[in-house]
Amino acid sequence: MNQNIYQMVSFLLNYPNKEMVSILPELQLELEEIENPVIKENIHRFISLSLNMSLDDWISHYIEHFDFGKLTNLYVTYLKLGEQRERGLELLKLKKYYEAHGFNVTEKELPDYLPLILEFCGNVPVETSNELLSMHGKAIGEIQNKLRESGNYYLLLFEALFLHMSDNGLILTATE
Repeated sequence: MNQNIYQMVSFLLNYPNKEMVSILPELQLELEEIENPVIKENIHRFISLSLNMSLDDWISHYIEHFDFGKLTNLYVTYLKLGEQRERGLELLKLKKYYEAHGFNVTEKELPDYLPLILEFCGNVPVETSNELLSMHGKAIGEIQNKLRESGNYYLLLFEALFLHMSDNGLILTATE
């Protein structure tokens, strides 16, 4: 169950759609397997808030914060490098990192897309996920800070994520 939290947060950070809405009640049942009560509560609250929104409102909220927000987009190398040429090198290194650990990346998403990173982390040993997350922890922490400043309810997922990373022995100080 330990790595399933990464999978769950990854799923919930994706673009909302009808299929996602239909799966949310199943995810609520899976929450019972989570040992950390704060992580469980944060994800439960996020799911409840999402279910109480219309799909159109949820999509609008997502687009406003993640598609149009330069500081809260979910591409972790973008925050540091923007559209600079060095970003291409970082993306290639990340793709090679995935491949070195037996994870095939499609061309559908860039390798620095946080839900993709978390999906990877949910499928590899804790040591490997900790290594990758420590490389991008500052950028993830910056997204979390911007969500906190704006009072965005997606902050619940980021708080659950950082708690889970801490439970896995990865302590990042970029969250405050």
